[in-house]
Amino acid sequence: MSEIPFPSRRTSEAEQRDRTFLAILDAMLKENETITARAVARRLEGVDHASSITRDPWRNARLSEWQGRQADLRRMIERTDKNSKSNLAAALARKDVRIRELEERVALLTASHRAMIHAIGEMGGMRAWSRFFENYDAAQDELHRMGAMLKTDLLPVLPKPK
Repeated sequence: MSEIPFPSRRTSEAEQRDRTFLAILDAMLKENETITARAVARRLEGVDHASSITRDPWRNARLSEWQGRQADLRRMIERTDKNSKSNLAAALARKDVRIRELEERVALLTASHRAMIHAIGEMGGMRAWSRFFENYDAAQDELHRMGAMLKTDLLPVLPKPK
């Protein structure tokens, strides 16, 4: 409020009214109450009509300035609300879909991996397979934990004699 130059007035009451006028504009902006000449006149003691504000060039300019600030603030709030509500909900929905897709993919890969290990075990190749993971104890432990590894070695299945 101190950066705004005040016009010279005939009485100290009029000067004080200008300071109160700016305080009312600030309060209305903070409270998000629609700033109009009539609304300010109702709050401003000693001013009975909105035209007392709109006829005075300095007060009318300040009124327009604060109305512009309020419009900017409301646009920002609206944009933030839209972003934070609708975009957040949409982003969460997308993340949920992505999590479901990844969980399904992990389940499919685990089942496929387990089937391949069983097939390798039935053919007697578990030792050969495990050589690929000799230096990867953590990987083998994780595969065991996930249930993707065989618990015991399988014996090769021989074809039935004809």
